[in-house]
Amino acid sequence: MKRPGMLLVFAIGCNVDPVAEDGCGATVEAEPGCPAAAVVVMSDFISSQVALTRLDGTTLCGSFASSARSEASSLAFPFSGDLAVPTTAPASGEVVLIDRFGTNVVSFLDPPTGNVLRQLAIGTGFQSNPQDYLEVDGRRAFVTRWGENPLPGVEPFDGGGDVLVIDRSEPAVVARIELPRSEGFPPRPAGMTLVDGVVMVTLQRASVDVKTMGEAEIVGIDPDSEAIVFTERIAGLKNCGPLTPSPSAERAVVACTGFIDPDGISTDLAESAIVVFDLAETPPVELGRFAAIDVAGAPLQSNVAFFGEERLVVKTQSALGGETNNRVLSLDLVSGETQGLLEARPATAGGGQGIVYGGLLCTPGCGDVCLLADADHGALQRWSIAEGELESLPLLRVTGTVGLPPRDLGTF
Repeated sequence: MKRPGMLLVFAIGCNVDPVAEDGCGATVEAEPGCPAAAVVVMSDFISSQVALTRLDGTTLCGSFASSARSEASSLAFPFSGDLAVPTTAPASGEVVLIDRFGTNVVSFLDPPTGNVLRQLAIGTGFQSNPQDYLEVDGRRAFVTRWGENPLPGVEPFDGGGDVLVIDRSEPAVVARIELPRSEGFPPRPAGMTLVDGVVMVTLQRASVDVKTMGEAEIVGIDPDSEAIVFTERIAGLKNCGPLTPSPSAERAVVACTGFIDPDGISTDLAESAIVVFDLAETPPVELGRFAAIDVAGAPLQSNVAFFGEERLVVKTQSALGGETNNRVLSLDLVSGETQGLLEARPATAGGGQGIVYGGLLCTPGCGDVCLLADADHGALQRWSIAEGELESLPLLRVTGTVGLPPRDLGTF
């Protein structure tokens, strides 16, 4: 079973407009302290296409990579319909794609050409379901593996529920960091963030059958020694996303959805909240919380974005066929005030469409725009950032045809 991302089925074709042939790239000079450009993953969960855009959402390359490739630069792994991008922009300047459940591959692409430079299989004999990728120095990167191996010990590094250490240049797996279990729950590591020399990993603690969850935790790893230096429980909250620093990196937030059933229905709204942390200390110190019921009256998705030092963009979790629609809101971390920004359309047959709002990217001080992957309209929703406020901009289609809906956003 795929958690916490999307179901993967690989097929040759799909019932949408054919994706364009790959072959374009982008050469972009990044401003100091800013990412160079955005990476947009478009998918119907069967086929995928990757585009590059400027930080304001305007297209640089509409088909940088796609599952239409029969193979990737004579390598063994074509892209699936379940691609994701790292939480943090790779310091190498390469475009990194994480191929999740069923493929279990990390690919490294050259932005100016779209060529696949290297690929690394990280399944090690089981469905490892990689979730995030983080470069920790000029050679090494960490990869979180959400999946559990029921029969470990057959291949090297095949334990699962861990952080793999990879040598990017080879590429090769060189080490495995085992993560702690708690009360019978596997670790289920998801997002990672590097904060003041420590890699912060969120553990989601789903059971082996994914029918229950324990309280989420943050684990700190020293990238030099590759040793765990702390483990902190996020009391009362479940199914949490990565630690997301503010623009100054003085504080950070973690958004927690709470346990949801296979239909996307929340079982306990009290398990969902935004938690604010002080990053001046290690481990981070909790400063306060904003309960989901107060923020949105509904569970929150686990990825958020800062558009100011004290302002966030957040999204609701909504069930397929449910009574509510996906929504986007801003949240003021000082006053607790919220403002509705966007609401999805109901499904044609009635009821909600489920989650149609995907990746979020805000670049205050760089592009000064917030982007949202909107599968409802098959386009990028956009807001300009001015004096701590958001102003709606015209939405943009990433490609000239309707094609595949955008699902995820990252940077390089």
